Amino acid sequence: MKIVFATGAAPAKDAAVIRFVTRDQRAKLVPPVSEEEFSGKANTLLYLRCDSTVCVGLGERAKINAHTLRSAAGVAAMFLKKIGRTSAVVRLEDWPKFAGAVVEGLILADYRFERFKTKQTAELDNVRVHVLGEDLATAKKAGERGQTLGEAANLARDVANQPGNLLYPESLADRAEKLGRDFKLKVTIFDEKKLRAGKFGGLIAVGQGSERGPRMIVIEHRGGSKNQVPIALVGKAITFDTGGISIKPAANMEDMIFDKCGGMAVLGAMAAIAELKVKCNVVGIIASAENMPSGGAYRPGDIITTYDGKHVEIINTDAEGRVVLADAIAYARIDQKAAAIIDLATLTGACGVALGDNAAGFWNNDEAFGKRVLAAAERAGERLWPMPLFTEFEEQIRSDVALIKNSGGRLGGACTGAAFLKTFAEDTPWAHLDIAYMSHREKDRADLARGATGFGVRTLVELVENW
Repeated sequence: MKIVFATGAAPAKDAAVIRFVTRDQRAKLVPPVSEEEFSGKANTLLYLRCDSTVCVGLGERAKINAHTLRSAAGVAAMFLKKIGRTSAVVRLEDWPKFAGAVVEGLILADYRFERFKTKQTAELDNVRVHVLGEDLATAKKAGERGQTLGEAANLARDVANQPGNLLYPESLADRAEKLGRDFKLKVTIFDEKKLRAGKFGGLIAVGQGSERGPRMIVIEHRGGSKNQVPIALVGKAITFDTGGISIKPAANMEDMIFDKCGGMAVLGAMAAIAELKVKCNVVGIIASAENMPSGGAYRPGDIITTYDGKHVEIINTDAEGRVVLADAIAYARIDQKAAAIIDLATLTGACGVALGDNAAGFWNNDEAFGKRVLAAAERAGERLWPMPLFTEFEEQIRSDVALIKNSGGRLGGACTGAAFLKTFAEDTPWAHLDIAYMSHREKDRADLARGATGFGVRTLVELVENW
């Protein structure tokens, strides 16, 4: 998508015009429209065919924020795509401070995974954003950043949407190496041989049931001083999850291609961090495996040894995400000596039972770091909801035959999963995002196509930029 910031009137005859309208502005529209026809509430839409203008409601003026404009821009883009319009002029004279969010919304809404479809939806190819002359330079800079963030989220979505026969640990590692070449990032791949030699027992255990071996992908951005300890972004990337020996029901198992979305958020964030030349040292660590049942698969009752020497009793092989993350978090703490660790994972269905698809669950072991993550998510427009880490959850996963077990049962399942991961962060400031029900959508949303959402990319970039 080509995006140009300018002042003045619309230059192209075939370009649709996008206008953002508050509730109080609705009454001033010409020609007049009724409340029933267009209320001006957030994300309501009115199309004036006579002059090809799309009016998108913003709701009450006092409640408008960046997320309001991001979503409204997405609604407009989705509508234009449906009616086959590919050029637009965005009238942003009243809202220049939200230029970055508007561009993000346009780019996120323009993406649709149609690689394997014969007929594809037309993309927006030319967008002109109009602001006042005194706002042009600032709005353009914000818009360029917004474009980087939107494209990074779409990169994460595009890889996450790939099916399991095409995207598996080895091919994901290849994608990461290409990303390293494109964005000048250092990429190190731990293949199965290196994982065994390094005693990454969690990754080896989960991946051993598949003919396609596991990988740990380490992506480094060195934008800070040589001696600055990095912040570690850790992502779960189970490229397909059958549940292993504790096999899942057949219904909706095709959605288990999205069990890699935490790792894809890290992949997209690292691309944006490099593109924005963030002056901070950051390491992205993606723990990837395919969880399959076979004669070689790990079993309930097994005891495995993780990278940092901790012994884990396996209760349920479908609680595999925390097992691979245990190795990655320990590696971030021991080898990278990370100043802080944040992990993202489609970890538990229990988080969806608690929060629905309205927020990602959030846990942390350090109050100051937790506040920084929550503030970053607020700025990014990605909702997190703080969840408890009571000592009772740690007791629930104590094992009679090892240090801990990988499942504490159904009650408090999202919280016991977080308690498990906390064990491997030890005293390093750590935060965990359970994005299971935020990572993908089964149906189109008004401002976002079905499939992977790219959730987490913007929060990670915000966190690192303000580190």
